[in-house]
Amino acid sequence: MIRTPGLVPLSFIAFGLLISGCSESDTPAPAATTDTAQTAKPVEQPASTPEKPIAPPTPAKVDVKQQALPAIPKFIDFPAGPPRKQAFFDFMTPLVHRANDAVLEKRHRLQSIILKNDPSQNDQAWLKAQADLYGVEPFDFNQAADRTALLKRIDKVPTALALAQGANESAWGTSRFARQANNYFGQWCFTEGCGLVPKQRSKGAIHEVRAFKHPYDSVVSYIHNLNSHSTYAKLRSIRAKTRADNQPLTGLEMAEGLVNYSARKHEYVKELQSMIRYNKLTQYNQKP
Repeated sequence: MIRTPGLVPLSFIAFGLLISGCSESDTPAPAATTDTAQTAKPVEQPASTPEKPIAPPTPAKVDVKQQALPAIPKFIDFPAGPPRKQAFFDFMTPLVHRANDAVLEKRHRLQSIILKNDPSQNDQAWLKAQADLYGVEPFDFNQAADRTALLKRIDKVPTALALAQGANESAWGTSRFARQANNYFGQWCFTEGCGLVPKQRSKGAIHEVRAFKHPYDSVVSYIHNLNSHSTYAKLRSIRAKTRADNQPLTGLEMAEGLVNYSARKHEYVKELQSMIRYNKLTQYNQKP
């Protein structure tokens, strides 16, 4: 059985109760093949009106090299278009790589344990913790299906896809949520004071747009959300099949698993794919 801890049942999603943020005026226009969105004014909510589930608590991070986090650029000060886009990519790419490295470190440990097929007590405790964190419960290492389920969830997200979504969701780092809450992917939280209250939040709603100490924490939470929530099972299946075929992971292909990330469904997916192509984002992907 696979469980997603701390998340609202998907039945709520079906009725549109988990759309991240709320509609705000001055929303940027789509930026798939032009610089339209880059010239848009700072906004509180991206054009896509994401329909993504609340992000789970941010998992404990493993900073592979314990490097210091970089200063956050004021993207709004960069001229709209290529200068702002390049500043965004230059800043976000190392953060995505760093977050992916932490996930891959876990993946490699899991693969090593599977190969040994005789986990020590420390390994068993670690496996239990990871199963809890990624929502694979109950977990029995001796069951091949459970091992496969956990391995399927602990894996990287192509940098190209993360960059496209980050740019789309944060209006290239200029949205209010990005500037004031370091939230680049529209994650929600439901504790009063946990983030920013959307200006046009529906009456009776209690959600806030989650605040992070640094954009890196937003990236970590975003990757974990794609890796753990049942809504993105298709994305993980695409990734697992690509792995099985010994092919490199691509954002263009995995974007097909994000149809429920936005209320715009397939149009949102097409927009992400166009952004990846137009901005040649595949060049930023990590090597296999």
